[in-house]
Amino acid sequence: MTDRHTIHRKLRCNPLLPALARRSMRLPAPPYEHFAHLLVLSTGLWRLRSPARDDLVIGPAVAILPPDNDLSLLVEAGSAGHLLGLADAHLAETVDDHPEGHGLRLLLSQEIIRQDIERAEIEALAPLLRGLSEELEREHPSVMASNAFLQLLLLRIWRLTGADDLPFARPAKTGDILQRFRHLVESHFEEQRPIRFYAEQLGITADRLHSLCSKALGRTPIELVHERTIREAKIKLERSPRTIHGIAESLGFRDPTYFSHFFKRKTGLSPAAYRRSIVASDGRMAQEEPATYADWP
Repeated sequence: MTDRHTIHRKLRCNPLLPALARRSMRLPAPPYEHFAHLLVLSTGLWRLRSPARDDLVIGPAVAILPPDNDLSLLVEAGSAGHLLGLADAHLAETVDDHPEGHGLRLLLSQEIIRQDIERAEIEALAPLLRGLSEELEREHPSVMASNAFLQLLLLRIWRLTGADDLPFARPAKTGDILQRFRHLVESHFEEQRPIRFYAEQLGITADRLHSLCSKALGRTPIELVHERTIREAKIKLERSPRTIHGIAESLGFRDPTYFSHFFKRKTGLSPAAYRRSIVASDGRMAQEEPATYADWP
């Protein structure tokens, strides 16, 4: 068993019940920018909007949407369905040991919208979606149960969208690997994982990951992980009342002294000095560095 906060960092499944008024939501709202999204529309109309698109989805329908920082969902009045968000790290934990794992990864790596779905096929998904949603709402949801619901749901969606004829093996593009690395970092940077862990999750060697990051981004994998850690540390120092010892623990540092040395080496200031500078500047520095990976592919 685990607590809801922990599992919701990796997996969400929310029913969207019929409402009297139109609703709008930003799909990759923080801290879920790294989620792929699965939309199952039973009835009604949804719009997918971004600066470059305005697509109408008419139910019954299924849509698979890779992470997109500009995408919003407009739910018209009376529409009903489910919205599922899934972190790449949780997908790895759920499917990588199964023969279908690679196909499911391919499924969630590309946008697919199917509006020619039979209503009976959508209704067959309802018990799985409802079961997953109810499990995740427990105070201490079962990872085993939620993963079982998720596996069955993804397999049904895989077959329903006609994606089960995707090849099980294809050379991974550099951008795909870096995108998955970004998602893994977002899910695990607070755990102080070694680069070897990320490489294993990606199915490549640590040297290969080092080469890809260095050539494409001009930084090594460990530098990228450290940048994310420092960015989070700054946010916590700026906005959280927690002690520096508590912030160090929340970021996976067992020794707060080591955290202080690490922070000073990366920023030129100790955590205490950085916090004092924020207070002295009346919080203006907090707006200088956004908590995003805009420079990642």
